[in-house]
Amino acid sequence: MTATMDGIAEHGPTAMARIVAAELFEVQAAFAKPYGLAKSYGTFTTTRAVILKLTDRDGVVGWGEANPMQPFTAESPRDAREVLREQLLPAVLAEASPLPGQIDHLLDALRSDHLCAKGAISMALLDILGKRLRVSVATLLGGAIHGSLPVLWPLGTGTADDDAAVIDEKAEEGFTSFMLKMGAAPVQDEIMRVKAAAARYGDRFKFIADANQGWDLEEARAFLKGVEGLPLAFVEQPVAKADFDGMAILAKSSAFPISADESLTGLSEAAQLAALGAADIFSVKSSKNGGPLRAQRIGTVAQAFGIRCYMNSMLEFGITQAASLQHAATMSNLFDAGHAYMSTLRLAEDPTDFSSLVSRGRVAVPNSVGLGIDVDEAHVRRLAVATDELPGA
Repeated sequence: MTATMDGIAEHGPTAMARIVAAELFEVQAAFAKPYGLAKSYGTFTTTRAVILKLTDRDGVVGWGEANPMQPFTAESPRDAREVLREQLLPAVLAEASPLPGQIDHLLDALRSDHLCAKGAISMALLDILGKRLRVSVATLLGGAIHGSLPVLWPLGTGTADDDAAVIDEKAEEGFTSFMLKMGAAPVQDEIMRVKAAAARYGDRFKFIADANQGWDLEEARAFLKGVEGLPLAFVEQPVAKADFDGMAILAKSSAFPISADESLTGLSEAAQLAALGAADIFSVKSSKNGGPLRAQRIGTVAQAFGIRCYMNSMLEFGITQAASLQHAATMSNLFDAGHAYMSTLRLAEDPTDFSSLVSRGRVAVPNSVGLGIDVDEAHVRRLAVATDELPGA
């Protein structure tokens, strides 16, 4: 960091300098325990991502991360790496002063898709800009209003006994919010999971049910009716992502708030969901939504319509977790429950120190510059299954 700051001092603390090198790392790590989701996703034993390293003329390094995950996203990690290498990064390298907002606008004009890939660039440029100006990304986004946030723990698909074993363990570690992943078992079995959790724990914890598109409309209605009166904080993505009308029907008739996750990609979907009254909660993911600046605009739409935001994750490494946290720290319309800042804790290894920010069921917002984390580049390289280098002009 000393060399970086000295390099900036020689030229003055200008906003941005030309990016002179870009490196891509398609990385893979195992989960500490397999993670089961709805029928459409199955059980995960590993996760893949594309990590981006940008270096500017003064030697300042910024890190970004793309977390595409088929079929959740249309693109795969290989697709993201290809579009970054062939189209998006050459456009960034051609700019003399690649300010993050201007680059977001440029890339959106270049391609309307590949939000995850574009998000990695946005994260890395914000990281560089924060380091150059010696402020956090949260400060660039308007300033942090939270010093820490509660963190939830997700429970994969399984039985009530499986749930209880994890809840008891994680409650000892300070977690008070739990997400029950559903959509793989029959609806009546899922209702029994919620009833068992309510009987065992009462109102000690906040529970969220996430079906990950696992139900049709009638199954979703049956679930919501079956859990009436039970302590669920909200129900996430009960039906297919394209079924906005179904989401609206459920949101307007349910006693529980309905959250949109897979349905919510870009600003257009945010506007449609809000106008239809199809979501009480927006599930915001920094990579899925194209990086912190695009995610911030989605949060603004939510706030205008009285919609609260839950900060979610994409089976991601610490760079995306840090980018999401920097954004979350600035938000006034967060849902009052734990947010998904436990992703790195579920991995067998992560090349960042993000996990050190999580303690006793809360995540601390770092005060340091940029994204506020340290990235072990040697560790990134060890995890890489494919790499690309792009020299600047």
